[in-house]
Formats: sequence, C-alpha cells, structure tokens
Amino acid sequence: MRFVIPAMATILMFGTGALALAEEAGSLGSELKNEMGSMASEAKGDMASEHEQMKENFKAKKDQMKADMKAKREQMKSEMKGKRDALKAEKQEMKKAAKAKRAKAKKNAKEAAESLTPNSH
Repeated sequence: MRFVIPAMATILMFGTGALALAEEAGSLGSELKNEMGSMASEAKGDMASEHEQMKENFKAKKDQMKADMKAKREQMKSEMKGKRDALKAEKQEMKKAAKAKRAKAKKNAKEAAESLTPNSH
C-alpha cells in the first residue's frame, strides 16, 4: 500500500498534467483554425477583388477596341465617300469633254459641208 499511494499520486499528477496539456493543445488548435480561417477569407477577398479588377480591365480594353474599330470604320467610310465623289466629278468632267468634242465635231462637219456645197450667190 505504501507504493500504491505515491503511484496513485504520480498517476493523478501526470494525468491532470496531460489533461491540461491536451486542453491547451485544443485551444491552440482552435486558435490556429481561426487564424487559418481568417487568412483563407482574406485570400478569398483578395482573389475576388483581383478578379473584379481583371474583369474591369478586360471590359475597358474591349470597349476601347470597339471604339477604335468604330472610328476606323468611320474613317474608311469617309475616305471611300471622298473617292466616290472624286470619281463622280471625274465622270462628269469626261461627259462635259465628250459633249464639247461632239459639238465641235458637229460644227466642223457643218462648216465642211457648207464649204463643199456650191454657193448660189
């Protein structure tokens, strides 16, 4: 019995110490778990904001490309209209020149015909 009481005391002492250690490890585990959870939510928040920023940048680039394409289309349309107008003007000039040539040829032909006909004076 002599050995039983000190042995029981030793067991109780180590048993309660282990219990306290286990409780401390448990609280450490929950603190670690909370810390990891807050880090994870912070990382999620960072990723979400980064994703939003990337979406906004992509949308801005897309809008800029659309605006550039629209401006280029308008410029090409304007250039083509200028070329078309120039061709119309050139065609009108050619028509005028052809008409003048015909009138001159007709006049020359009339004068030639008059010179070939005998005068009845």
